Amino acid sequence: MRFFTENNAGRLTRLGVFEKQGTTVNDYWLESGLPFHGLDVDAHKELPSVQISVGDLCHEVDNAIDLIFHFSASGDEDGVDIKCGDGNTTVLRFERHSA
Repeated sequence: MRFFTENNAGRLTRLGVFEKQGTTVNDYWLESGLPFHGLDVDAHKELPSVQISVGDLCHEVDNAIDLIFHFSASGDEDGVDIKCGDGNTTVLRFERHSA
């Protein structure tokens, strides 16, 4: 997480939650365009929680069971997916690099 945070600090983000309800998946986009500050983990519980800090927003994902980092050669697909115990997935993606 430290490597991810250090290499992406300041990049503009999109943050959303994909919520599974039966066979339906709803997506809730929480923000778009805020600068990335970092990821942090609180592992003092049975299942850890992950905090995502962007702009003035801190989004917490409780009961994290899977963390998948995405890296691409161009940087256009970089981000992280955090799956939690209730089946929801929080998705952080970075906006396209400006030329």
